[in-house]
Amino acid sequence: MFVTKEKFAVHAGTALCFAVMGNIVQNSAGHRSGQHARVDRTAGGIRISGLCAPRPEGETIAEQCRTALEAGATLLADYGYSMQDVTRVTYLVSDTRDFPSCFPTLRHVFSSISPSVTLMWVRKFSNPHVKIEFELGVEPDQG
Repeated sequence: MFVTKEKFAVHAGTALCFAVMGNIVQNSAGHRSGQHARVDRTAGGIRISGLCAPRPEGETIAEQCRTALEAGATLLADYGYSMQDVTRVTYLVSDTRDFPSCFPTLRHVFSSISPSVTLMWVRKFSNPHVKIEFELGVEPDQG
């Protein structure tokens, strides 16, 4: 991946950094975006990458956001965690125009825990129906 430029925006008092990516999303674990998320154990936690809506065809970005996060909650539970344990979230979106429609879901899921957030804008995903993909991280409490 290569970053072509960065854009900054402020929403609800939170600065967001948009990284504009120039190719199909492939995370550092080598997993291409798609239906099957990858779970990696880390020191004291886990990292879920490639988390998309199970059936994105015909879904709006808001619907994909909701169903992807539901799938993420199920994966977290399989490893003994919940959304309340998430400390880091990366949103990868291919079209930011409709991304604000995800805000109610994101606020509902993450507002009480306020994880570290990165928003990346990608040119396209390997599955053309995917509009949003997540990476979730659970890291040990440093406090």
